[in-house]
Amino acid sequence: MQHGGNAPLVVPRATGPVIGDLHPPGSKSLTQRWLMLAALAEGESTIENALRSDDVEALTQGLRTLGARIRWAGADTLVVQGVGGRFPGGGSLDGREGGTPARFLMAAACMATKPSTLDGSSRLRKRPMQDGADLLAALGARIARIGTDELPLSITPADAFARGGVVTIDRPASSQFLSAVALIAPWMKQGLQVQVRGGMPSDSYVELTVQCLVSRGVRATWDSAAGVLQVSPGALQAFRVRVEPDASSASYGFALAAVIPGSCVRVPGLLATSAQPDVAVAKALAGLGAHMHADTDGLSVRFGGSLHGGSIDAERWPDGSLAVMAAAATSIEPIEIRGLATLAQKESDRIESMRAWLVDLGVRVERGEDWVRIQGPPRTGATAMVATQRDHRIAMSAAVLGALHGGVQVDDPGCVAKSWPDFWSSWAKLLGP
Repeated sequence: MQHGGNAPLVVPRATGPVIGDLHPPGSKSLTQRWLMLAALAEGESTIENALRSDDVEALTQGLRTLGARIRWAGADTLVVQGVGGRFPGGGSLDGREGGTPARFLMAAACMATKPSTLDGSSRLRKRPMQDGADLLAALGARIARIGTDELPLSITPADAFARGGVVTIDRPASSQFLSAVALIAPWMKQGLQVQVRGGMPSDSYVELTVQCLVSRGVRATWDSAAGVLQVSPGALQAFRVRVEPDASSASYGFALAAVIPGSCVRVPGLLATSAQPDVAVAKALAGLGAHMHADTDGLSVRFGGSLHGGSIDAERWPDGSLAVMAAAATSIEPIEIRGLATLAQKESDRIESMRAWLVDLGVRVERGEDWVRIQGPPRTGATAMVATQRDHRIAMSAAVLGALHGGVQVDDPGCVAKSWPDFWSSWAKLLGP
């Protein structure tokens, strides 16, 4: 079932237990972090099992505009000729729909030799960017808004920025701003120290960034309790890495297994020890009654009976909470998920997007700015047309509950191209005939 268009799609319903392996593509978060490091490194790097999606293409094209030479060698291998610490180009950069590519390109453009303009979709223009611009400006960048929206931005390289140094900021709207500067910090003459006052949202993604740096020999630390990021100078040489399966995409398979009797879904190559924050979805589902099994070859979730009520803190993995919300809609006991303050500023207001179609199915949903309380099950015979708001995670969540309940349509199934272009084909294969 390949579906990349905009015509509505009736979500396929499972006809029995779902037992099998799910093969999500490479991690979106890791692919983009490795791309940034490879583009700045000295020499030719190879990234295997890289995700090929809209977000990755946006970052890839932007880095090409700045001067890195990047090509696809086969379906999932990126070959990157780095620039050795300073991009020779500049120009028009397009983040498209993606917060990560936009925020990473914002930082990368500060390490270029020519001016750039960063823009994106109408939704991206409304998503938080100013905190990142302020952080870069505090380090010496010349960066300014063009107009009244968060984007476009004018970015003019400055020699002062390349020195690096010490800066203090208040809690930003996204951890991606800190990850972005961390990824370019090895090429700053003095390295980088950032003190964050008031806490860091989704700081697990900063930890993921630091882990990437450390694995390449960079001295870097993130002290979550103190709110201090430190990256020492030390240019990277070319490298070869293989990207893990995407834990965020895997979470929908795990949620499916947790709610359909007799089911078991395994994701080969994804380990419970992965630094990807959304691997916590499997553990959260186990806390609600599903069974999780981890070994040296992969991670699986098995149906353990009807999910029971509970309270979950998803502050370190807010995007993964959508899969848990879809599973929670099957429980006759309320399930509360907290730590969701960043979801309103994602591709859509994700709490509201989820609430709208779950309520259509007869599920009880209460929400606040950073929490949601869900109690099912769906009403017998209820149907829903899911308004995705161009949000890939909303569509994937609908696939979970639609597989169990039926009667669910997705208005824009092609939006999954942002993170997993072949999602619907892989989903149909998992469900079986």
